Amino acid sequence: MRQIINIGLILSFQLCYLEWPNNASFIFQAEYEIFTKTEQLIKNFMHPIILIGFASQAFILFAAIFKNFNSRLNFIGVISLTPIVLIFLAVGFISFNFKIIISTIPYMFFCFLYFKFKNK
Repeated sequence: MRQIINIGLILSFQLCYLEWPNNASFIFQAEYEIFTKTEQLIKNFMHPIILIGFASQAFILFAAIFKNFNSRLNFIGVISLTPIVLIFLAVGFISFNFKIIISTIPYMFFCFLYFKFKNK
């Protein structure tokens, strides 16, 4: 069950939607753009939110792949991505942008499931 929840966390995080003036994208599109801009790759990875986001996704992905992966690292991954999604949710509420709000609901659902089944 834990592996399915971790896969759901990764996929639902990738589908979180961002929108700002003259631009909009999903997380997976923004990550693709970060990886393809090789002239700024090192600079991009030095940004704390990007570094924490990628490390957290790696922890969750490893927990989904390897059955005996360290549960503390899995927990750190979930706890580190959740504030980012909560910021998206807050921005959605502040700007009354229902696309952003709706895109965060699946992640919050899988986050709820993760904590519900964490100690079982």
